[in-house]
Amino acid sequence: MNGEMETTAKDQAWGKDDLLKLLEGMKVNLPQNDLSKYKTAESHLDWEKVAFNHYSAEMCKQKWLEVSREVRKFRTLSELIIDAQDYIKNPYKGKNLKKHPDFPKKPLTPYFRFFMEKRAKYAKLHPEMSNLDLTKILSKKYRELPDRKKAKYMQDFQREKEVFEHNMGRFREEHPDLMENMKNMKRSDVPEKPKTPQQLWYNHEKKGVLKIHPDATTKDIKDSLGKQWTQLSDKKRLKWINKSLEQQKLYEEAMREFIQQHPELNMSRDDINKSTLTKAERQLKDKFDGRPTK
Repeated sequence: MNGEMETTAKDQAWGKDDLLKLLEGMKVNLPQNDLSKYKTAESHLDWEKVAFNHYSAEMCKQKWLEVSREVRKFRTLSELIIDAQDYIKNPYKGKNLKKHPDFPKKPLTPYFRFFMEKRAKYAKLHPEMSNLDLTKILSKKYRELPDRKKAKYMQDFQREKEVFEHNMGRFREEHPDLMENMKNMKRSDVPEKPKTPQQLWYNHEKKGVLKIHPDATTKDIKDSLGKQWTQLSDKKRLKWINKSLEQQKLYEEAMREFIQQHPELNMSRDDINKSTLTKAERQLKDKFDGRPTK
């Protein structure tokens, strides 16, 4: 729909002001306490009272059916009209933001540059392969590239990223409300931070307590586990330290990919949670690995 209401030749006359007037006319003709499902209320609406200017009752009804397809349909009709008004005033809010004509084009990551460059060649050489198989092969080929060859793709990415960030800065200034909406949405997709060794141990032990005492409260569980973590043997604590480090490694990989995929969020490697271990836990790990303690 490209962010704007699609119109046919016969209804080009419907401008934004006309659409808002239609929605306002519908709203004032609804019962005061509109709690019925939208289809029920819609069927009882007197479209003759909604009609205005040269728009007949039937024209108003048909235009509403067109508009309503663009908004959610599991709310009351009053709420749905408010959604429609918001959509007409700001059609790029939320998921449609990247369709905004001023939204800058995001640069391709180094890997995707390599992928797009090589895909056609490999697809021709291996017509029997599925897209998934081709992706696996090219992913492996990229990982095996020497650093000097990867540098070309990285340099192209960095150059376009600078242009993108400059254009995004201008977009933020011109559309602060849209950016805030997008920022909140994307931040909710940030990879979950890894758990500390103690948190992993606590969650594991908590399941055991709840299995025996399903009605136990959070306070009961905390009281039951108490200071057991500090009383664990070094060998048992090391088990949870290693699990936490495994989570940390996966988290860092996911975060690096997330930051690269979302340059518009202005995140950097400084935003990656660096370590899940305390100083004492790090020293214990170093001791078991045979490293000299500081």
